[in-house]
Amino acid sequence: MTSYQYPYQSKLILVTVISDLVTDYRVHKVCQSLHEAGYRVLLTGTARKGSLELKPRDYQTDRIKLWFGRSVLFYAEYNIRLFFRLLSRKGDIYLGNDLDVMPATLLAARLHKKPLVYDSHEYFLGMAGLERKPIRRGIWKSFEKLLFHHLKYAYTVCDSIRNLYRREYDIKFSVVRNLPLRENSHPELSAEEKEWIASIDRRIPQNKKILLLQGAGINAERGAEELVFSMIFLDEARFHLLIIGGGDVFSKLEKIIQDNQLQGKITLIPKIPFSVLDHFTRQAHLGLSIDKPSVLNHRYSLPNKLFEYLHAGVPVLGSRLIEQERIINDYQVGTYIDNHQPEHIAGKIREIFDDEDKLSTWKENTERVREELNWENESKIIIDIFKQVESDSVTY
Repeated sequence: MTSYQYPYQSKLILVTVISDLVTDYRVHKVCQSLHEAGYRVLLTGTARKGSLELKPRDYQTDRIKLWFGRSVLFYAEYNIRLFFRLLSRKGDIYLGNDLDVMPATLLAARLHKKPLVYDSHEYFLGMAGLERKPIRRGIWKSFEKLLFHHLKYAYTVCDSIRNLYRREYDIKFSVVRNLPLRENSHPELSAEEKEWIASIDRRIPQNKKILLLQGAGINAERGAEELVFSMIFLDEARFHLLIIGGGDVFSKLEKIIQDNQLQGKITLIPKIPFSVLDHFTRQAHLGLSIDKPSVLNHRYSLPNKLFEYLHAGVPVLGSRLIEQERIINDYQVGTYIDNHQPEHIAGKIREIFDDEDKLSTWKENTERVREELNWENESKIIIDIFKQVESDSVTY
C-alpha cells in the first residue's frame, strides 16, 4: 500500500471499488480531485489475475488479491476482506462506488459512526446479467432498499439514472458525469508503454478508415458481436475495425473473426492503460458506441467511451440510448443506428464516410464538447458534496 504525508487536520476519505484500479479511470479522477482539494484519500480495489502494474499516484492505494473470479464467491470474498480492511482503519468519510462494494462499506461506516457517500456508476439492478437472474437480482434489490434507507449523500452519472432513483426511493441524487479531463496530461510514458504503442501500431494498417470500439466492459448486449459481423459487408481496402478493451464476449469475438476469416479486417487488443489507449483513440476516424437499449442499464446509461471519443476529436456512430442521443443531437457530433443488424451497421458506416463534409463538421463540433463537458467543470460538484458532508457533521 502506498503512503503519503498530509496536513494533520485534513479529513481521511476511505474510497472503495470492486474494479481493477488500473482501468477504472472514473474512480481515479474522483480520488485525484479530492486529493487536490486537500483531503487525504485511501482507495481500495482489486488486483486480479493478469492485472497490470499500478503506477504510483498522488493518493494512497490498496489492492486486494482474491482467490475467486467473477462469481457469487468473488463478491462475497471481496466484501469480507474489504470489511476487515475498513474495520482496521479510521476514516472520516466513506465513499462506496457501486452497489457491489456497499455491504462492507455501509457496515463499516455504521460501526465507525461516520458519514457515507454513494457513487452509482450505473443502474446496477438493470444490468444484463441480473435481469436474467431474478433470485440474485431480488437479493441485490433488498440490499439496495436497506442501503437507501441509510443514505443521505449520493450521486450518479446521468439524469436518467438519477430520476429512476428519485422516483423509486424519493432520495436526492446529484449528477456527476464521467467526463474526460479537458487538459489530459498523462505522466511521461515508460519505456514499456512506448514499446506497447509501437507493437500495436505495427498491427494497425495504414491508409484505411479506422473504426474504433473501446471499453473495459465489452460484454453481452453491447453490440460488439454484431459490429464484428458487419465487417463482412465492408470493403477491406477501405475500412479496418480496432477493438480495444476486455469483457465477457472477447473470446467469442475472436471465434467470430476466425470462423469468418476476418483477421485482415479486425484487430483485437486486450485492456491497456489509459495513457496508451489515448494514443489509439486519437488515431480513429469513427468511434462506435452501440450498446443495446433493450437492456435497462444501457438504455439509461451515458457511456464513458462516448466522451473519450469526442474529447479525442472522433465523431460517433451510436445506438439510441436516451442520454447518448441527447449529447449527439445537442452537439451534432455523429449519428445513430436504428437496429443491430450487421448489414444495417455496415450501411451506416458507409453512409458516414460517403459524406466527408458532414463528417468534417462533426469532427469540428467535438471541440465544443471538449470545452464545455470536461472533468475540470464536473469535479466541482464532487467537492461541493464532500464540503456539504463536512458542514453537516453527520454521524451514523
